[in-house]
Amino acid sequence: MKRIIILNEDLETQMRMYLALSTRYKVEIAEDEAMLMRMIRRKKPRLIFLDEEYSGYAREGRSITKTVQKIKKKYTELQVISVLNSHSKKATNSDFVLYHPFNEMDVQKAVQSLLELSPLPC
Repeated sequence: MKRIIILNEDLETQMRMYLALSTRYKVEIAEDEAMLMRMIRRKKPRLIFLDEEYSGYAREGRSITKTVQKIKKKYTELQVISVLNSHSKKATNSDFVLYHPFNEMDVQKAVQSLLELSPLPC
C-alpha cells in the first residue's frame, strides 16, 4: 500500500484528509518538520502534504518553499502537495498545489493525479 505523510496542524483538515485517503493509502501524520523528515527517511512515502500555515515555519524563519526545496533535493522521487490558503501565493516548487477550501474529492483527485502518473521506485 502506498504511504502518504501529512504535515498539517489543523486537526479538522488533518482528519478530513486522513478520511479521504485512508481506504486506499497508508496515511500517517507528522507532528512537526523534524518528525516529517524522520518519517520520510524511515518510512519512504510516495507523497507528502505540507501546509503553508504550519507554525514551525514562522517560528524558525522558514517557508513552505524552502522546505519543499530541501525535500526535493534529497528525495527526488517523492511527490509533494502544498496546501495553500490563497490563490495569490507564489509557486512552492511542489508537484501539486491544493487551495483552501477543499473537499475530500479534491484531496483524492490531487493524490491520484500524482501517484497514478509517478513511476514506481526500483
